[in-house]
Amino acid sequence: MLASQPFEKATAFLVAFLCSIGIAMQANAKSADDKKQVSSKIYFALGNEYELPLKEERNYFSCSDKIFTVIELNNLPRTKYDLAIVWKDPSNNERERTEHPFTVARDETRLWSWLSLSPSEGAAMIQWINPAAGLEEFVGPWTVDILINNRKISSKSFEVIC
Repeated sequence: MLASQPFEKATAFLVAFLCSIGIAMQANAKSADDKKQVSSKIYFALGNEYELPLKEERNYFSCSDKIFTVIELNNLPRTKYDLAIVWKDPSNNERERTEHPFTVARDETRLWSWLSLSPSEGAAMIQWINPAAGLEEFVGPWTVDILINNRKISSKSFEVIC
């Protein structure tokens, strides 16, 4: 019986050690899930031939460009949301507002909205002389506010140069 005591102690120690490793691994796996932070990336881009936004970020656009605001969301809880994109012109007036409900189904969600500038009536006649004709009010810094469920998550600026 005395000879088996060291074996029993070693077995008990080994079982306790393996259990502690299992608990630690479980805790690390759980804390890794808990550490998934909600994050977002907002940027501006041009579109491709299919009218989809490119991944190349830009902050300067010409008057004839179609300007995309791209929102990339990561680790947002999987449920329904309401998105609003508010485009403010160089005078800080709300020029356009895009509202869209969406549902998060994956860890990564990519959304976008676009804006095209249109010249005022009659400007087309002189645009061949001055490409900015009728678009003067659009030239300068623009601000885009991104709201999810009526809460502003970001504000970002780009510039229109004709």
